[in-house]
Amino acid sequence: MTTLGRMVATVVFVVVVAVVASVATHFLWPPAAAPAAPEPVIVETPVGAPPAVAPRADPISAGARAPAPVVASAPVVVPPPVVVEVPTAPVQGLSGPGASAAEEGLALSRAGRTVEAQKRLSEALRAGIAGLEARTVHAAVNQCADRLQLGPTIVPGDGYSKLYAVASGDTLTAIGQRFAVPYELIMRLNRLGSTSIYADQPLKVVQGPIHLEILKDAHELRAWVGEVCLRVYPVGIGAPGATPEGTFVVQKKIKNPPYQPQHKPASAHRPSGDPENPLGTRWIDIGNHYGIHGTIDPASIGASVSEGCIRMHNADVEELYDLVVPGISKVVIRP
Repeated sequence: MTTLGRMVATVVFVVVVAVVASVATHFLWPPAAAPAAPEPVIVETPVGAPPAVAPRADPISAGARAPAPVVASAPVVVPPPVVVEVPTAPVQGLSGPGASAAEEGLALSRAGRTVEAQKRLSEALRAGIAGLEARTVHAAVNQCADRLQLGPTIVPGDGYSKLYAVASGDTLTAIGQRFAVPYELIMRLNRLGSTSIYADQPLKVVQGPIHLEILKDAHELRAWVGEVCLRVYPVGIGAPGATPEGTFVVQKKIKNPPYQPQHKPASAHRPSGDPENPLGTRWIDIGNHYGIHGTIDPASIGASVSEGCIRMHNADVEELYDLVVPGISKVVIRP
């Protein structure tokens, strides 16, 4: 065979070997499979969707648990204040048997000794105070209660406030009944946005009941818990002889009451919310057609012009409404 023939034979042999190798590789060692795509992650709430809102429960059927607290912040227990000696100074324009106790109470209040101040100011009210500075005492009484019983904090030494841990199955209504206060007061104290509560939730509560005292001559309504006064409100009363005296019990409470006096024609009646409804925004019934209510005539507060009921500024009676319990809270009307 010539040299050219040998070269051609070699090239043909190499090509045949390469083709055979390629075919064998394809059938004997197939290409590796591509990696599988990862399974999708399932998100129950798609990104950007609004959060689910739990239905608002009513105070009677509220569940024992909620997925998150509805209170802005837990009640705070503040440390006791540093005790300092407080000199008393005479208050000009203050007289009566309770003047000395009132002066001491005002000094204690200025020094931040709120628990002691509340006790002394309450003693002054029971003893009796008069004069132009009586309003200063009333304002101090209200401020003490705002710091102690009617505010969100719990101050050591206040025997009427406590921290309560919600038990499984509790409702605000049940807790209110246990402590003889309206559930609305518990909501107010704890800044609750709804009536939903959950087990072990800390709540500030006040040990009631809260009773009322009305002094006709002074045109004052006082709210008491135990031995301390929580509020002093100005009121309007009936014309001479129209407002009864004695001890009564709160019978019922009505928000935005209709005005339907039995002794007046239907043309004088006014529905709930009517701007001419003389009862204002709240009615606290004390029996025998007498009640404590709001008014559309603020100028009548401090006067003796009603048919016998007790008139209050609407903002005041709305606050009072959340303090008293029907069937429990007493109302003592004095001369």
